[in-house]
Amino acid sequence: MRSGRKDLRNLAALFLVAPAAFAVTLGEAVGYAVENRGDVEAAWSSVESAGWGRRSADLWFLPVVSGSIAFQRSSDVQELTVPGMGSFPMGSEYASQVGLTATLPLYAPIGPAGASLSREAEGLARSQAMSTEQDAVLQVVQAFYGVLLAQRMVDVSAEALSIAEQGLEIARQKYEAGTISRFELLQSQVAYENRIPDDISARNALENARAGLAVAMGLPDSSSVVPEGSLEDPLPVALPESLGAARAVMLAHSPDLSAAEGMRGVGHAGVGMARAGFAPTVVLSTSYDYVAARDDWRFNENDYSRSWNTVLSLSIPIFSGLGDFASYNSARADMAASDSRARAVEQAAGLQLVQAWNDLCEARERVTATTATASEAEEGSEIARVSYEAGVITRLDMDQALLALTAARTNTATALYSLRTAEARLARAMGTLEIE
Repeated sequence: MRSGRKDLRNLAALFLVAPAAFAVTLGEAVGYAVENRGDVEAAWSSVESAGWGRRSADLWFLPVVSGSIAFQRSSDVQELTVPGMGSFPMGSEYASQVGLTATLPLYAPIGPAGASLSREAEGLARSQAMSTEQDAVLQVVQAFYGVLLAQRMVDVSAEALSIAEQGLEIARQKYEAGTISRFELLQSQVAYENRIPDDISARNALENARAGLAVAMGLPDSSSVVPEGSLEDPLPVALPESLGAARAVMLAHSPDLSAAEGMRGVGHAGVGMARAGFAPTVVLSTSYDYVAARDDWRFNENDYSRSWNTVLSLSIPIFSGLGDFASYNSARADMAASDSRARAVEQAAGLQLVQAWNDLCEARERVTATTATASEAEEGSEIARVSYEAGVITRLDMDQALLALTAARTNTATALYSLRTAEARLARAMGTLEIE
């Protein structure tokens, strides 16, 4: 999904310079959002940071080599006084040292414990980044089809306004011919004017939906984005045929469930890290130095002598002010909290899957029902228009047929939008919401 970055940046440049509306497909909108949204970028940056932390922790067994250069001046040099012989200095006023020190951990349980904790943290960060990315995709899909729904509502309201205007014109002609009363003319006038606020609201909703799509894609809200497509276009994601199959896919691919496992892993690794603080450590250190001492600061290479020391040390923690016990108990409490949060995430993921599946089944049935109703309403509206022109029915009857048509088309568009978003929510619940 994170491919085609160059093309998407070119698309971003067009968004920034285009003065008019710019059309995008669903794939382009999703791709741009994945590459440019701040929350997605921050999530993957956290993964990169955790990866570097894991690499650093995995190298705990390597030696640490450091170089040092020191220059010392002693203001008060102790003297030894021997009766009859005078005073002799016990040291030099100036001293210099240069060398290398290498420290190699031979046995340090805290090193492997830290490496395990960093690996669990990286896995958790990756799962959370995948969840953030799919959440962003879901928001883009909802906003994309939301604009298509708003555009459909504009078309429906515009057509209803046009039909009402035509009905008003017919009523005026009949009134002038004396075939209808002034009251019926006023009915036609009111029916026409009542549809004007709906048309205004529909156009305002379209502008709001376009701004929402732009923000979902990571663009400024002033960007003018026009989606290419239709509410009838299915979401390009494979969906299972049963709830059981959907649950199996979720168990295999859901980043939320992976994040829950990562929470448990981090909690247990934290306890291991705290437990390692009680273990002894064995360290081998070697220092290779050249030291010199003079009564003035004019050192030369002949003043230095070599000093090479190797030390094998065993460090056993005995008492540290009870801080280690407090850290261990704190880690155990954090582990219990992580287990609880992971269980809550798993329960929420299961509920989300069931709700998404039920919403999808309902949306499919609603689309089937509303499509048939819309077809019948269109036929009834056409019959009512012809009948009114022929004087068979009243203006009220025609207005009722028009209202039924508008309601049927609105219900159909809303049902299609619900179907598309239900498909996206089910794919998100399964962890497979990826659109190329």
